[in-house]
Amino acid sequence: MRRFSLAAGLACAVVDTALMLPLTFPTGRDKRVAMTAAFVERFVLGFTVGPVTRTLGGRGRVTGPAYGLLASIPSAMITGTRAPILVMGAVNGLAVGAAYDRLGATAG
Repeated sequence: MRRFSLAAGLACAVVDTALMLPLTFPTGRDKRVAMTAAFVERFVLGFTVGPVTRTLGGRGRVTGPAYGLLASIPSAMITGTRAPILVMGAVNGLAVGAAYDRLGATAG
């Protein structure tokens, strides 16, 4: 489970951070802070979907998107960029949840 969680966390973090590269920010520092915050938030999301699904005993394809959506609400509210953040949270959760359903029981 630990290897799965680490890989899922890194995958979510890298994908979402890469999607932010073309965005413009007032300063370079603002961009670094935003990208670092997104990396950490999405790493935690990807890292925790598997354990949350295991704890709740549900299917990852259901738990993942719901958890991703809920975990994304604070950032969406703070930034005012609701749709992209919420959609990517749900998509990341779905991807990790589906992978967990497929590999979770055997992922070390």
